[in-house]
Amino acid sequence: MGALQGTRARLVIVFCLVVAVYGIYSGTAGWYRNAQLESDRETAEQRVKELQDKKQYLEAVKSYVASDAYVEQQARRQLGYGREGETVFVVTSPEIKQDSSQAGSWWERLFPR
Repeated sequence: MGALQGTRARLVIVFCLVVAVYGIYSGTAGWYRNAQLESDRETAEQRVKELQDKKQYLEAVKSYVASDAYVEQQARRQLGYGREGETVFVVTSPEIKQDSSQAGSWWERLFPR
């Protein structure tokens, strides 16, 4: 009977150790998942802010392009129009070589911040 009680005691101890190790593993894995989710959330919030800033900029560009001031500016610049009583001058310059390494979209180059 003594050997049986010793075996049972060992089984209880092993079972308790297994449960403890599983508890520690579960807690650590949960903490790691939470930390990863928090990091992902912060990254997503930063991206949302960047996209909101870009949207605001593009809406401002859209509003400006739809304005009469822009239409008049383009008529003067590209078509050489002038108001009554104004003298229109056309200044020519050498052709600008297009640099393929220009950063940003065309509207960002056309309307720099």
